[in-house]
Amino acid sequence: MSNQRRIALLAAAVVVLVAGAIAASSLGGSDSKTAKAATVTVQGGKPVGGVQEVAFKKYGTIDLTVRSDVADEVHFHGYDVHKDVEAGRSVRFRMPAKLDGRFEVELEGRKQQLAEVTVQP
Repeated sequence: MSNQRRIALLAAAVVVLVAGAIAASSLGGSDSKTAKAATVTVQGGKPVGGVQEVAFKKYGTIDLTVRSDVADEVHFHGYDVHKDVEAGRSVRFRMPAKLDGRFEVELEGRKQQLAEVTVQP
């Protein structure tokens, strides 16, 4: 086998390995995007910085705190948990991540989405 052919085969193998690594990381092969805890801050009845996207690992613990400058009911959809928050206070959702999927968290009375929580299998 010629040196040029060996170099070409080696280069092709490197390309395949790099492409595979990129594909695996884009498919969620890493847990670095999941949170241990998250906080959403509400000002003027809206989430600071827009609707927050946060992810937790299935069978782990969901730990989400909502700090609000307005009184309302915070509803964690999918898990169907409701908690009243007083103006200037916070509520904490800490529960087992038993269901995977995407779930909205909203100020129920204002119909204002605060977060989109993803529980990853």
